Amino acid sequence: MDVRARALFGSIALALSLAACGGGGSSGNPGPPPPPPPGPGSVSITPTAMSFSGPGAAAQTFTVSSTVSGVSAPTIDQFGCSPVVTITANSSTLPATYTVTPTANGTCSVVANVGHQSASIGITVGGGGGSGLSGSGGTITLTVGGTPGTFTASASSGTIVPDTTACNGIAQISGAGGASPQTFTITPLAAGSCVFTVVDGSSTIGVNIIVNSPASGAAVFVTPQSMTFATRGAAAQSGTITNTGQVGNVSINEDSCTGTPTGPKIAFITIVGGTGAPTSLPANFTVTPYGPSFSSGTCTIIFTPQVGASATLTVTVNP
Repeated sequence: MDVRARALFGSIALALSLAACGGGGSSGNPGPPPPPPPGPGSVSITPTAMSFSGPGAAAQTFTVSSTVSGVSAPTIDQFGCSPVVTITANSSTLPATYTVTPTANGTCSVVANVGHQSASIGITVGGGGGSGLSGSGGTITLTVGGTPGTFTASASSGTIVPDTTACNGIAQISGAGGASPQTFTITPLAAGSCVFTVVDGSSTIGVNIIVNSPASGAAVFVTPQSMTFATRGAAAQSGTITNTGQVGNVSINEDSCTGTPTGPKIAFITIVGGTGAPTSLPANFTVTPYGPSFSSGTCTIIFTPQVGASATLTVTVNP
């Protein structure tokens, strides 16, 4: 149950193949593919972490490099670095070099934004370790005009803070941050891709955001849009996936509910009758809590078509 990659095919009179609990795919006319996720290494910081024995230790440098064209220098965002360190820019063109001078014990993070890509470096002065920062998923795919997505970050200590700089103009990200856990709402604004960074002390997480263009009249819908379970041992609840227009290949992302790649295991989705036989939308499904031995909380299941607006099901499992 840890990984549930699925593909639904939906259009008017278009067949699809659904498989329950980790099921299969199908063939058909899927329409144009979504844009690829941001390429790894588009922006990089060397080194990715830096430590000092204490205030007064020798200064160190880091370098920001990028394959993004048409940008002369990165935007540097500092989180908690005053009064831990002072950072001085040594150059204004890429690759750009910065000097870090330790001034007090503590931890902080620096995020470098170039275009809609970003990279980060964690800085520790006087020892200490990471905060166990983790997130609910590595890539979030949305559609202009479609349902917003969410991202939940957790940490064992410290304050969780978002850096939305790289996503300006592509997605609006709400949520100011604070004590763990923190959930951020991501509303698609324009087609494109960006990296949304979450910071906690000297730990960081980069989340790829992909926003697809809408197709006129094409969309998937999920009914109901939210489910609440009274306890972790509650019975499964049912829902329906429908569509309008030629939506192509519809993927289901339940990572935030199944703890993939890391996180709490809250609930999972099963396509009803998904035994591999051809079926057409609408399709029925159930959502089931993992049970008393697993986690409670709120998570999301996202239904994303290749063409048209996506849909999101919010699942809440009470203790």
